[in-house]
Amino acid sequence: MQLSVIDELDYLRLGICEVKGLNRFTASQEFDSWVDDQLAVARAEVLTPQWQSRREAVRGLLRRGGFKPSGRSKPAQEYLLRCLNDGNFPRINPAVDCLNVLSIRIGLPISMLDKSRFPDALRVRVGQPEEKYVFNSVGQELDLGGLITVCGGPGAVEPLGSPVKDSMAGKITETVSEIVCILYGPIEEIPKEWMDDWAFELKHSIERFAIQ
Repeated sequence: MQLSVIDELDYLRLGICEVKGLNRFTASQEFDSWVDDQLAVARAEVLTPQWQSRREAVRGLLRRGGFKPSGRSKPAQEYLLRCLNDGNFPRINPAVDCLNVLSIRIGLPISMLDKSRFPDALRVRVGQPEEKYVFNSVGQELDLGGLITVCGGPGAVEPLGSPVKDSMAGKITETVSEIVCILYGPIEEIPKEWMDDWAFELKHSIERFAIQ
């Protein structure tokens, strides 16, 4: 069954894809070569005026609800940009790596979450003041106040993901076989057909490299 998405933010363009049967968590030689090719394209893309303009547009998108995208709370693709420039691009597992290379190439943040955490629907809203979730294994918290937040759980009220960092409660592990990916973009900058194409591309790459 397709996930029901409740989009409450009229300034946000979402791309959604679901993948079932995730079962490959180690990279192949073919995948490593593909990642290298994708990163070579990304190194050229991040230097273009279009990419830099989109970077500012994404920051503006996050500010719409009152969030301040600065310091450690920058959009996720800006963390990837720093890693790309440092020559230390993260490699996690094929599914997450597919997400990361697309995110840096197109200049948009993307969440990847455990589909089982969305039994009813996926709701998108602005985080409430003092609302937080843990985003890493050492217990650090992200302040969600004013931030675009993806919610699941019963009634779709539990915050699980965002364009900055996803929660530990929603992140995938090697026991997860079904995922949902959410691409975030400003509606005035990203046409629907672009977002649909990128969501399809992400789904296809994950199915190619993360499913045996």
